[in-house]
Amino acid sequence: MKLFNRTQFKSFDWTLFAIIAVLCVVGLISIMNATASPYSDYGQSGLLSRIDWETVLLQTAWIAVGMVLLFGMQMLDYQVIGDHARLLYIISTVLLVLVLVMGYTSRGTQGWFQIIGDRTIQPGELGKIVLIIVMARMFSKKLDTGGVVGFRDIIDVLILFVLPFGLIMMQPDWGTAFVYACIFFGIMFAAGVGWKVILSIIGSGVAALPVVYFVVMSDWQRERILNFFDTTRATSDSGLNVYNSKIAIGSGGLFGKGLFNETNLSSLNYVPEKHTDFIFSATVEAIGFIGGLVIIGLYVLLIFRALHIASQAPDKFGYLMVIGVVSMEIFHIFENIGMTMGVMPVTGIPLPFMSYGGSSMVTNMLAFGLVLNVGLKRQSAPILR
Repeated sequence: MKLFNRTQFKSFDWTLFAIIAVLCVVGLISIMNATASPYSDYGQSGLLSRIDWETVLLQTAWIAVGMVLLFGMQMLDYQVIGDHARLLYIISTVLLVLVLVMGYTSRGTQGWFQIIGDRTIQPGELGKIVLIIVMARMFSKKLDTGGVVGFRDIIDVLILFVLPFGLIMMQPDWGTAFVYACIFFGIMFAAGVGWKVILSIIGSGVAALPVVYFVVMSDWQRERILNFFDTTRATSDSGLNVYNSKIAIGSGGLFGKGLFNETNLSSLNYVPEKHTDFIFSATVEAIGFIGGLVIIGLYVLLIFRALHIASQAPDKFGYLMVIGVVSMEIFHIFENIGMTMGVMPVTGIPLPFMSYGGSSMVTNMLAFGLVLNVGLKRQSAPILR
């Protein structure tokens, strides 16, 4: 297996890595704040006795594993990774099939393998990375041999996308399925696929929405859609999560109520899934509107730094891979923060580097490992698109 010349490590983008590291630290503090109980355990006093240290230490372990994988990714030429795209796709698809047969079900979705005790791993998360590599590889080859002229030129790519997309919907995990779609359309757009082709695919998806809503979706999924469009359902049982989330965000005011405040709504379990899906709500309640803007600013820097690396990619494959990662991250950030404020439907999408979860952390670290890998070979002049 081909290793890159270690002297190339001097091109490592420490700025992007620093942003990731800061987000991880912010995430750990946010999880500590979100899991802090208003009461001390075993009669002990002080802040330390109120924090759920098991959750914090597990997240720390996942960050450590992710960092190892991120740096380990730099030991490979990303072209070698691309050469194994077909094998990675087969493995990912097999795992998505197996999880439907023997997977663990949580909140109506059968998308996890139970590994040790109640610890699980989600193959759909890692499948995002595989999809990025496969789509980027296939489109880069098409660009090298004449580009994409019409719909017939992307039928093979479309088939390879539809298979894992369909398996994810069968779980059903609509949030992850939407991420797959964003990756697909993001790479297609970056590859210069014509608007007629893109709009025809989008049009086909829109035409299928009634069938999806009335036939494919479960009752609880339809409830989420109705809650999003009907504000009068805000305080219903199924809409209460978002309602409570918005109350918590609003109660933080401009500067917040303070971290680890015993009167925070998140500490009183008023905020749902406060250390996972709704981590942004619990954090902004504590650090306020200004703190929330700082977090969003960090994500903006993350995206723009990745786009900077894409602009200097030495080839179309590297360029498209970075765009695929950016597409994935933009959807995660916009959807997660949006759903906590009621401007997006609730889908269970985690906030990158902040939400608790091993599969999500490893996926994001691997994704940016690819970005940094491309950055090792960046050029001062962008490639011809």
